[in-house]
Amino acid sequence: MTRRSGPVFARPSSVSSLFFWHFLSRFAPWLGGLVAYILLATIVLRWDMARHHEPLDDFGADLYGMYTQLFFEPTQQLPHAPIARGIFWITPLLGAGLILRGVVRVGASLFDADERHKLWVEIMTDRMRDHIVVCGLGHVGIRVVEALKRLGYPVVAIERNKDESFAARAEELGFPVLYGDARRDALLLESGVQRARAIVCATDDDLANLEVAIDAKRENPNIRVVMRMFDQRVASKMRSALDVDETFSTSALSGPLAALQATESGVRGVYYLEDGSMRVDMEVPAPAGWWGRTVMLCEDAIDGRVVGVRKPGGKLTRPRHDTKLVEGDIVTLDLPAESVAKIRSSTAS
Repeated sequence: MTRRSGPVFARPSSVSSLFFWHFLSRFAPWLGGLVAYILLATIVLRWDMARHHEPLDDFGADLYGMYTQLFFEPTQQLPHAPIARGIFWITPLLGAGLILRGVVRVGASLFDADERHKLWVEIMTDRMRDHIVVCGLGHVGIRVVEALKRLGYPVVAIERNKDESFAARAEELGFPVLYGDARRDALLLESGVQRARAIVCATDDDLANLEVAIDAKRENPNIRVVMRMFDQRVASKMRSALDVDETFSTSALSGPLAALQATESGVRGVYYLEDGSMRVDMEVPAPAGWWGRTVMLCEDAIDGRVVGVRKPGGKLTRPRHDTKLVEGDIVTLDLPAESVAKIRSSTAS
């Protein structure tokens, strides 16, 4: 994955505008219904008054009169026509209900801390596109979130247990966290899974991860699914039998890494290729046998790659194939596991 530039979320200066547009979008249907009611009520009012031969003002005046009636500021006298009179009685009650509803909703969203947080999460998730959904914020899930933060990708997290997880850490990183069971369709949709680029199912329940993965593919056939499973044999079968992009077992990944770190210094990570072969990432001082030799010759000796060179305390740089290594250079290598021993046994030729 390539690193993305720019902030994942809106800067504080734009938060107020996000809240404004959120409320506007929320109240747009309500405002539309209000306008439709005023227009329809005015038409019915004029029709009923006309058929009872009551004097009528122009349409604009009656429209304004109905508007003021809605907010307890009547500018017209109570008509005698029965339907029109009923509209005059009902309209203020309707206005009172709408105002009370608006005050309660806005007040709860602005003055209650929990409601403000829920509103912030809703605003963030509504506006996310091409993000990563991470389900489960345990020891594995939070490290996935932290890595995605460093890579510059936006994240929406889902966690069942608010108190016994790393949810607070995810929120500190600036990511919205939804609380509940990710297997619930409503919650998965709330995370924006239909607009997401990938989902990582990292809970400690294999069946839950599988169900979430299937649901995510149903809602978004193009989404990339990465699923954690404790049994690596089952994980491999699931990957081939279902439309899952990647499966991983933390024990299968950490076991070889621990074994290599116990026998070799400088090992930073291991990974497997499609054919099952294991590759190792390690950082070591350039062996004495490499001093004065080019990077290309050193790579041939280990059947691997020299992906970086740095001086002690310096920054990592990408070497050219004809770069000569010198005493004190620290090299970052990507090589087959069976070539690790060659690093230690390398001597001057």
